[in-house]
Amino acid sequence: MKKILLVGLGCTLATAAMAQTEKGARFIGANVGDLSYSRGKQNFGNSRFSVSLYPSVGVFVANNFLLGANLELGYSSVKSGNLSGDYSTRVLQYGVSPFARYYLPGASAHRFFGQVSAGVLGQTAWYPNYYDGARQSSTNFAGRFGVAVGYNYFLTPGAALEVVAGYGHNSSRNAFSSGALDVRAGFSIFLPSKSTAAAPTE
Repeated sequence: MKKILLVGLGCTLATAAMAQTEKGARFIGANVGDLSYSRGKQNFGNSRFSVSLYPSVGVFVANNFLLGANLELGYSSVKSGNLSGDYSTRVLQYGVSPFARYYLPGASAHRFFGQVSAGVLGQTAWYPNYYDGARQSSTNFAGRFGVAVGYNYFLTPGAALEVVAGYGHNSSRNAFSSGALDVRAGFSIFLPSKSTAAAPTE
């Protein structure tokens, strides 16, 4: 009896995972990335902290094909000091990146996908003047492009864990240009299409 129940539960989750990526389904997600903290015991206790939050929304325009937009809110700080005083730097990042995501067809609770994105990223930094230590700030903007692969594990018919790994590149005419490995993890909600939600049950 227990085996039958487990098999039934697995089939239910698998069917739901497939249905939630059908045309018309809606997507809401939130991931966390670039999370790090380090502190040195020398050089006046220098430390670094960073974290980024990525909320996203989208809609399946075709079976397994999702179009959406991803926001980025990031913060980082580097605290350092010497005999002359505090030389801390703080950086705030913000941006938006439309994306296209394709899920490999399947009826399993384990779903894999590929994703491409392109958008705009802004960065405002507060830092001390090199000569007198006076605080100053600067703001820059860059184009952003990314490619990634990801994985969803459906815990319930409408909720899944998510892990995404890829490469992101920021392109600008100044020192803001950069490229790096991008790893994120979080939680996703899949809302069925209106036609599926309104379908009569027997």
